[in-house]
Amino acid sequence: MGFALLTEIVFRHRFFADNSFRNINVLLPQQTAIEMRRYGLLFRRMPDRIVVLLNADNSDRTRLLQEGVTLFFDVQLLDRYFYNYTALRQTDVPGTILLFSNQRECAPGKLHRQESASADDLIPAESEGAGISARPFARIIMSLTPELLPVYEISFAAKATKWCYFLMSNDLSLLTQPSIVDARGSIQFAAPLPVDMPDGRRVPVLISQQVLPLSQRPVHTLQLRDTVGEGEQYRTIIQALPSPDITAVSAAGMAIYDRTVAYSEIFLY
Repeated sequence: MGFALLTEIVFRHRFFADNSFRNINVLLPQQTAIEMRRYGLLFRRMPDRIVVLLNADNSDRTRLLQEGVTLFFDVQLLDRYFYNYTALRQTDVPGTILLFSNQRECAPGKLHRQESASADDLIPAESEGAGISARPFARIIMSLTPELLPVYEISFAAKATKWCYFLMSNDLSLLTQPSIVDARGSIQFAAPLPVDMPDGRRVPVLISQQVLPLSQRPVHTLQLRDTVGEGEQYRTIIQALPSPDITAVSAAGMAIYDRTVAYSEIFLY
C-alpha cells in the first residue's frame, strides 16, 4: 500500500489571484522529526502546503490517533512586503508570533480562531517551546487525535485601504473637474482635495470613500475623467487607473487622513 495521506495544511491568501500563499518555508524541529520516524510518518513540503503521510504498510491510522502524538512546525516568512498587503494587526512583530493549532477552538476547517488569521492568534514569541527558531513567523502545533481532519487551512485576508490618487503632472493638476469613476458604479471617490507635497507643490488628490481590498489582479476598473462645461459631458483622461503598488509605502497626504484607516497612495503623472 505504501504511504497514505494522514493530514495536510494548506496556506491561503486572498490577495493572490489563485488564493494560494507560497512565500513561506516550513521547518521541522528535531523532536518532531524523531516522533515522525518513530510512528512511520513522512513530511513533505509543497509550494503552498505541507503534507504528513502515514506508512500504511507498518502503521495503523486508528491506533496512531490514540497515541497522543503532537507535531510541531516552525514557519518562516519569505516575503518582506507581507504586512503591506495583509489584514493582520501585529503591532509588535519582533515580540510576537502566530500560533496555529487544532488544540483549541478554531473556525471550521482552519487552524486559527477566525475565518482568517488575526490578532487573536498572536502569542509572545518566547511562550511556546519545541521549535527550532527563537522567533519564527508562526508556529503550528498539530495534535494527532481521532478528530484529526484530512485537510486544514491557514488563511490570510487581504488588507483593505482607501485609495488615494495624486494628480502630479501639470496637465493633470489643471483639469477643470477631475473625478474617478468605477465602470460598474459600485465605488465612489470624493471630490479632489488640495494637498501640500514635500517639495512645496500643491496638488489635487482624489480619495475613495470606502476601503478597497488590495489584490494581485485588479478587481475594479477605475477611470480618471474630467467634466466638460456645465453639462454631463466628460472626457476620459486615463482609461484604466493603476492599482496600489504593495512594495511602496508613503504618507504624502497624512495631513488629511483619518488615522484609524489605512491608505494606499498612487501618483499619476
